[in-house]
Amino acid sequence: MKPASTDPDEPMTHASAIRAVPNSAPRPPVDLVRLAANTMGNRDLELQVLQLFKTQSAAMLARLADTTDIEARAEIIHTLKGSARAVGAEHVGKACEAMEAEIGAGRDAPHTALSEAVIEANRYISELLSG
Repeated sequence: MKPASTDPDEPMTHASAIRAVPNSAPRPPVDLVRLAANTMGNRDLELQVLQLFKTQSAAMLARLADTTDIEARAEIIHTLKGSARAVGAEHVGKACEAMEAEIGAGRDAPHTALSEAVIEANRYISELLSG
C-alpha cells in the first residue's frame, strides 16, 4: 500500500481522508439509532424500553452493591450487559464486559466505572423522557 502523500495539491485517498478528519464529537450514552432498529421504529416501544432500562439498571446496581457472591455478581453484570446492548448503551455494555473479564480472571473489580456509565445513561434517558 502506498503511503499517504503530504503534498497538499494531491487528492486525498480514502485512508488519508479518514486520518485527516478526526471524530471529535462525543457519542451520546445511548445510541438512538440502535434503539430504533431494535424496536422497529416504534416510538412508544422505544420509550417503554428506555424507562424499563432506567428502572432495571438502577435496581441492578443496588443488587450489585449488596452482594459479595461472585456468581450472583457475574449474573447481574451479564444481564445488565444484555439490557444495555438492547437499548444502545454502549458505555454500560463495555463497563460490564470489563467487569466480566475481571471476574473471569478471578478478580472482583469495583463497579465504579459501571456505576458511572449507568448514571450517565440514565441521566440521558431522563432528559429524553422528559423532553
